[in-house]
Amino acid sequence: MSQLLEHFEVATPRGVGADVEGMRTTLLSTIALATLALGAGPAAAQVSGGGDGGIPQVSGGGSGGVELVGPEDMKPVATEITISDAANTAVKTLSCEWTEPQEDDMPCIRFQGDPQTAFAAIEEHGGVRADQVTKTEDGEMAIAYSKRADGTWLIRSKGTLDGKYMHFGRVCTADGQKCQMWDADGAKLAQKKVRAAASKLRNR
Repeated sequence: MSQLLEHFEVATPRGVGADVEGMRTTLLSTIALATLALGAGPAAAQVSGGGDGGIPQVSGGGSGGVELVGPEDMKPVATEITISDAANTAVKTLSCEWTEPQEDDMPCIRFQGDPQTAFAAIEEHGGVRADQVTKTEDGEMAIAYSKRADGTWLIRSKGTLDGKYMHFGRVCTADGQKCQMWDADGAKLAQKKVRAAASKLRNR
């Protein structure tokens, strides 16, 4: 089913947060629920906005948490990730496909679910960035993980879900412990949004 992998999400379980205008939940929750369905413990750094709003946060269960779905509710997910070095040479390629995830899919889910895991994997292989494409029945998202000049990381997600173009992401500390959400509201460019998020992250 899976040849090991790397938008998309897991650091610390959190409570369910607010959705921003109902955006981009389809793909994110598909992956997050896949993680939860395996009882993988932590489930959502990348779907959470680090507690600052934005993409919904996910709980690992319990009262007030996300209600887990059965296999019949799972949607197919396919993810491919390429880690590249400073010369833009691919140093590690990972990919997996699942409907009901199995244990061998967890490296994929963890990479795309946890900035700390993703950043550590990139650096472990001598890379400076990673490019991920995640596809579901509802659309396709391209997620880029790149290190900024100040040592922080930029996670940028672009794609179309349910026919709607989306462009959003996060700026994270070098260790991935803290992230600040930003949303371009469908615009092609997001420089001002990214700078504002970086400023907020420095002041947190």
